[in-house]
Amino acid sequence: MADNGKAAAAGPARSAYYALTGALARSWGRLSPETLARMLGFVRFLEDSTSSGRRRIYLGHLERILPELSPKERESVLRGYWVVHQRAMLGLYLAGDLSGSPGRRRVEWSGRDLLEEALARRRGVVLLAPHFGDERTLHILLALSGYSVHVVSADYSGAPERVRRTRLETSMRLHHVAFPDENPRWMYRTLEAGDIVQIAPTAYGGPRGIAVSSFGVPVLASATPFRLAAATGCCLLTALNHALPGLRYRIELHPFETTGNPVSDVCALFDDLSSIGRMHPCQYNWMNLAIRHRETNTLLRLGRIPADERELESLALPEDDDPRRIGSLAALATLTRRGGTPR
Repeated sequence: MADNGKAAAAGPARSAYYALTGALARSWGRLSPETLARMLGFVRFLEDSTSSGRRRIYLGHLERILPELSPKERESVLRGYWVVHQRAMLGLYLAGDLSGSPGRRRVEWSGRDLLEEALARRRGVVLLAPHFGDERTLHILLALSGYSVHVVSADYSGAPERVRRTRLETSMRLHHVAFPDENPRWMYRTLEAGDIVQIAPTAYGGPRGIAVSSFGVPVLASATPFRLAAATGCCLLTALNHALPGLRYRIELHPFETTGNPVSDVCALFDDLSSIGRMHPCQYNWMNLAIRHRETNTLLRLGRIPADERELESLALPEDDDPRRIGSLAALATLTRRGGTPR
């Protein structure tokens, strides 16, 4: 989620939450990581039920996406999602200790041969890592496995220093971290050197984004991975990092073949991601979908596409969160064709 005035106002509470999580993480000798994740996940689930109404928002989306499940089963999915979310949160504190043989034993691989084959071509690799499982630890695990990896990350500007340090410190120590406002030329240079760039295709697409359906919700997706592939001939792989019990991970890589048409490629990718989310509903980040849904409602109401996601979030109204309000994909596409501004 972008940082804005609302986030800044919640800064002290957020910092306290990170401090508490860090203190609990240091108590692993007395309490297992999985016990902590389940305990904190239950707390977050209860918080959603009593404060901001996020539980209603998430369950509203899940009712539409997983209609075959009973209300009780969808609540179970949401509880499971929060446990996975907290495993990823605790993973931020574990990340610095993942080196060495005990760390390697925490990671299972599926499709690693695809990565090795792609790197052997020396044209670079773009990893399409959606908000799924623990995508933040993915690039850390890759760096610790000996890969030259680069990642695009939020800069957490405006966030409390404790939050920014926790989110970025280990990554910046292990590999190159770039921020969205940097000139994208570094990506072309990185791929030309035959290295790896990790991008979140489920992040905000901005004015140059492509309108696409994500679980039936129109969203703006970035066209950057497909522009990179067209310009450099790099390989694209979908990359999932399952956050498993006991703070273990399963990295799963799948080939993604481009057609040269960014619109059809984005649609095919999001069709794949929707299938993956339905197959692993506790691993998919429903908070991200809710944010993208709200942003689209805000965009359509404004009739323009701000370049800065923080500006977009600051302009959101409570009704933009309503899961029953699904905007028009055609209207969003029309807005992108206008260059993100009204005529």
